[in-house]
Amino acid sequence: MATQKKFKASLEATFPFIADPAGKLIELYDVKTPVVTFANRTTFVIDQARKIVSITTGGDAVDPTQALGAALSCGG
Repeated sequence: MATQKKFKASLEATFPFIADPAGKLIELYDVKTPVVTFANRTTFVIDQARKIVSITTGGDAVDPTQALGAALSCGG
């Protein structure tokens, strides 16, 4: 979670990041990789009405450009 905190600071992000060390969200959103037991990196942008407005997975989820664009377009 320290790495996530540094990443958030480097982006100067004003929205929350959620860590999932227990894997509950991995199960809930079905983002587990098919063969190994860890999550496929996935970024969800959720608007103020709690609606998912953007999902980015894999290597693209490491680059925050799409998520930031989606967050700005929904007023985040």
